[in-house]
Amino acid sequence: MTYKIRVDIVKNRLYVTLVGFPSLDEMQRCGDETIEATRRLRPGYDIITDITEFKAGGPDVAKDIERIQAHFRTSGARQGVRVVGERALSGLQFSRTGKLAEYNSINVATVAEAEALLDRL
Repeated sequence: MTYKIRVDIVKNRLYVTLVGFPSLDEMQRCGDETIEATRRLRPGYDIITDITEFKAGGPDVAKDIERIQAHFRTSGARQGVRVVGERALSGLQFSRTGKLAEYNSINVATVAEAEALLDRL
């Protein structure tokens, strides 16, 4: 798996892109870096997670995704938006872990759609 994490301080927004099939070590490293990146944002920040090229992982990976989503909720995130494209299975995994973590996120098809949705809030 490869990943990219970007922080937009002006829009108070976190961007995370996940590509490929994750090992537990990769997901934990990505999660730790994602959590660290949220510390650069103010409470009320938004998250756009692009999983259009992500392949759903096993139960251990799902548990770590839940850990990251729980951090978003407890650290003051306002809204999460998942860019799922045609990857229904990955979107389902993130939706399931989000419910367990009590983290609210909306699935959309493109990053542009995610940005427009958050800009309207």
